[in-house]
Amino acid sequence: MDTAKINTESVKLLSIITGNKLSKKDINPPVLFLANLVIILIGVIYADGKVAEEERARLKITLHKFIPPKGNILELTKLMIKGVLKQHLYKKIEAILTLTSPLSPPEKLLLICFGYEMSAADGNIHVREKKYLEIISRKLGIKTKHLQVLEAGFTHQENFAHKAMEEVAYLLNPARFHQLDNIFVKAASEMLNSLLPNYNQNQNQKNRLQQTVVYQKLKEFQKHKQQLHNLCSEIYQIVTLSTERDLLPNTLIFEVGKVSEKIQSQKFRVAVVGEFSQGKSTLLNALLGEEIQPVREIPCSGTITVLKYGEQKRVICRDKNGNEIEISLAEYQEKAAISESAALGNMSEELARSELESIFFEHPDLELCKNGVEIVDSPGLNEHPDRKAITQKLIKDTDAVIFLTNASRSLTQGERELLQSLKLQLNGNQIDLPADNLFVLVNFLDLVRSEKSRQQIRRSLENFVFGEKPIIGSESRLHFISAQAALDATLEDKENEYLTYFYNFTKSIENFLTVERGVVAIQQFVRKINSLIFEAIKGLEQAEKVLDGKVYLPEEAKQKILEKIGEASQGDVKILSTTEKLKDK
Repeated sequence: MDTAKINTESVKLLSIITGNKLSKKDINPPVLFLANLVIILIGVIYADGKVAEEERARLKITLHKFIPPKGNILELTKLMIKGVLKQHLYKKIEAILTLTSPLSPPEKLLLICFGYEMSAADGNIHVREKKYLEIISRKLGIKTKHLQVLEAGFTHQENFAHKAMEEVAYLLNPARFHQLDNIFVKAASEMLNSLLPNYNQNQNQKNRLQQTVVYQKLKEFQKHKQQLHNLCSEIYQIVTLSTERDLLPNTLIFEVGKVSEKIQSQKFRVAVVGEFSQGKSTLLNALLGEEIQPVREIPCSGTITVLKYGEQKRVICRDKNGNEIEISLAEYQEKAAISESAALGNMSEELARSELESIFFEHPDLELCKNGVEIVDSPGLNEHPDRKAITQKLIKDTDAVIFLTNASRSLTQGERELLQSLKLQLNGNQIDLPADNLFVLVNFLDLVRSEKSRQQIRRSLENFVFGEKPIIGSESRLHFISAQAALDATLEDKENEYLTYFYNFTKSIENFLTVERGVVAIQQFVRKINSLIFEAIKGLEQAEKVLDGKVYLPEEAKQKILEKIGEASQGDVKILSTTEKLKDK
C-alpha cells in the first residue's frame, strides 16, 4: 500500500463516512483497507435490490476477520457501515477510486475476492451483483480472466485457465500483505485456501521440480580447498614417516593434523537479519532451492535457525541449557514460527519465555549449503527483548550479514538504529567507515509498481546507506529484489526482471564470499602450511646431516628420506600455485 497516495480527498471522504473529523495520521493501511471493504461488500449486498439473510451473516463474519480484539476498530467499523449506507458511497465510482488508489494490485484483488465471496453467500452469484463487481474491477485494473477464476472458485466450477489461476495465487500470496497488519495477512491466506483449495498441493508438487541457483564460484572454491587438503595429507604422510623413524618430533604430526582439520571444517557463515515479516523465510527458500523455512500468514523465525549441510535430513533443537533433541521436519516448521496469538498480540512476551535457543537444520541437497555455506536465520528483531545480545551472537564468526527490509515503505526508526548497530559491531566501532561485509537487501519490489516510486525508494535508501557516515561499502552491497517473484519465476521456468535482480544479488554475495573472504582464508592456511613445511624440512635437513656423519642407514632408506624432503619442497610450490590460481578467479 502506497500511503503517500492518501491525500486530502481521501481524508475528507473517510471523515464523511465515519462522521468524525480525521487527519492523515488517523488513517493507517488497515483502516483504509477496512473502509474499502465495507463499501464493496455493501455495494454487492444492495446491487440486486434485496438483502438476503445469508448476506447479512456473511457481512458480519467478513468484517470481524479484520477487527482486532483491542482498540476502537469495532466502533469505527459500525460508523463506516452507517456512513456508507447514508451517503450511498458504494454507487459513487469516483469516491471508490479515490479510496482505493493507495492499494497495491494484490490488495485490490483481495478486496474484490471478498466481494465475490459475499455475492456467492446464498449459493449463487446474482447477475446484478456480478455486473457491479465487474464494473468496479475494471476501474481498479483487475483482469477479466482473474475475475473468471474468482467466480469459478466461489461457485465450485473448474472452467478457468490454469495460467490465470497461477496469477491469482501469485497475487494473493500471503507474503504480499506483510506491510498490512497480520490480521490481513491471515485473511489473504484463508482466502487463497478457500478460493483455490488444491493450489497448495499442486505448488508442493512443483516445488520438487524446482531448479536451483548454480553457485559456480563456490564450487570452484571448494575444489581449491580440497587441493589444499590433499597437499596437507601428503605433508602429513611425510611427517608421519619421519616421526616413526625419530627424525621429526611427534608434535609436528599434531600441528599438521590440526591444519588439515581446519581446512576441512572451513565454512562460510551468512546471517540474515531483519524485523518480522520482511520475507526472510521466502528469501532463504529461494537461496536454498527448497521450501525449508515455514512461510505462513503469521510471522515466523521465532528463534535462531542454522541451516547447514548434513549427510541426512535432520533437525536438532538446542535449549538454553545446552540440551539437544532431534525432532521431525513437521515439528521444526512449528517450532520455527511463533504462535498465532503472539503474532496478533505481545510477541516480545512469548519470545522472552521461550526456552529454545537455536535450531540446526541439516540437509544433504541444499545447493548453497553443499558448497560450504551455513545460513543463520535470525528471529524478527523489532520486538525481541534481547535484540542487542542476539545480534552480537549472530555476527560472531560471521562472514557476511544480510539486512532485509521492505520496499513498500520507508526504513523505520528501529531499522535505522539496527543498521547503525550492525555496522559498528561489524567494523569494530569505526563510526566514519562502512561495514564491508554488510549487505542491504530491499524485498517486495514487485509491490512498488511505478518506476517513479521505485526511483524515490532507491534514492531514499542510497542517501541513508551511502551518507556522510556510510553504512555499507559499495553499490554491490545494496540490492532491490522480490524473493517471492524470483521464486515463482523459477517454478514457472521463465525469466523476468525479478529473477535477474535475484541472480545479481546471489552473484554479489557469492563473489564476496569466495574472492574477498575465501582468498583470505586460503592465504592463512597457506602461511600455516608453509610454516609447517619449513619446520619439517629444517628437521629433515638436520637429520640428513646426522645420517651423513653419525648414523648408518642403508642407501635405499636414506634415498627415500631425501625423496620425501623433495616432495615437501614441491608441495610448498603446489600450494603457492593453488593460491595464485584462486586469486585470479
